[in-house]
Amino acid sequence: MIREFKNTEKIYPAGQKQKTRMLKLFSFLILLIFLYPAENSFSQAKFILNVTAGYSQPLGNFRNPVELTDTVSGEWPYLMKTGYNLGLAGKLTMNKSGSFKMVFNLEYNGFKNWGDIISNENTEKEGSGSTENGTVYFLPDVSIIVASIGGEYDFNPKASVNPFAGLDLTGNFFGGNFGSNPSSNFPKNHLKSETRIGLQIGGGVDFNCNDYVGIICGMKYNLANLFGKGDFEEDETSSDIVLNDNAGGRNISYLQFYAGVSFYIGDISSHKKVTKK
Repeated sequence: MIREFKNTEKIYPAGQKQKTRMLKLFSFLILLIFLYPAENSFSQAKFILNVTAGYSQPLGNFRNPVELTDTVSGEWPYLMKTGYNLGLAGKLTMNKSGSFKMVFNLEYNGFKNWGDIISNENTEKEGSGSTENGTVYFLPDVSIIVASIGGEYDFNPKASVNPFAGLDLTGNFFGGNFGSNPSSNFPKNHLKSETRIGLQIGGGVDFNCNDYVGIICGMKYNLANLFGKGDFEEDETSSDIVLNDNAGGRNISYLQFYAGVSFYIGDISSHKKVTKK
């Protein structure tokens, strides 16, 4: 008797593969926290510069699939599926213990999706002489530039493994494009530039390699339009799509998973007074 074995390997879309890799990476880093010795003591930097990159996951109203009937432009900014982030953060130590820092942050988040929607152009049915609605491969993308200021608390600033948590007030600057492939079958539209005020909460771990360089990883939750929903949308033009976030009280939220390099600059202990004998 011959047995047939079916291929049970799961096939993931590109965005899902990226998300799976990032989750595996962060699971490994969490395990590393418990295995990595934390008794080493390092000098406390006066200023820390973080350079990071990672995966961004849209949530709630901001995450929706592209469907054939998604022809209403007011819905397009919310058809996001996957994304990425790039960040640059400066952290200024505010106390002698090094546990509290003021944080200045600049980030870029790019979100996108893809799928077929009904086109305005009719195509002829093969051999019938009649026409039907055609489809285009829709490619929506939304970008958010984030400038923020906030505070961070370090739980173990002198150790080689330093967990931290923080809260930031964010300014979010929106942009985006809505096109298709091939582009000739669909008029390209742009997301009107919008500004919203939000909050960002997160945490992570800074691994000190030495007194100058370390490795950082973490996660952030962003609510990008806490204040300012619907502002200035009356300035819409024929080629611009508005954010339309005041319709039904839409929240634009997403998670960020990131990793990168820390550069430690200065030493707060070097400013101790020297007494003369």
